[in-house]
Amino acid sequence: MPCGPDLWSRASGLALPCLVLVVIVVLLWAPAVGWRWLRIVLRMVGGAAAILVLVLVSIGWLFSGKPEYRTLDSPNGLNRATLEYESGFLGRDFSSVALTKNGFCKHFTAYEYNGPSDLRSTILIWLDDSHLQIQYRSDPNRYQHCETRVADIIITCTPLKSEE
Repeated sequence: MPCGPDLWSRASGLALPCLVLVVIVVLLWAPAVGWRWLRIVLRMVGGAAAILVLVLVSIGWLFSGKPEYRTLDSPNGLNRATLEYESGFLGRDFSSVALTKNGFCKHFTAYEYNGPSDLRSTILIWLDDSHLQIQYRSDPNRYQHCETRVADIIITCTPLKSEE
């Protein structure tokens, strides 16, 4: 079951699209506009905006991928590392590792990478319940950040040579 803060962040991300949808509906409906020519102009603008939004959403949907997840529990099951990989258009991929205590909602980001990768290019190894090793391909040209300590977990970041 998703956690409350995660649901709130997803719901707050829908505020702007809902506002745009409401504006388009009001333009198409054009309530209480007495002049016929103004009502026609508003409806034309609303129709054009609706078509533009539909085209942009369709293109975005075509080029976006579903996020993939891989989870790994610590040896005694106290902590969980979740690797999330989301493919993007033309190498705009995103990978991150989030750490949580099992049974708790709060998660901490241990590793982030904005660049071409896949679900297998980042390796997670639990040494014990409080030590995690993250192996990743080094890419000095893109944003890549690995924490050394998150909450009560010590992280060893090991960059691997990139394959070129």
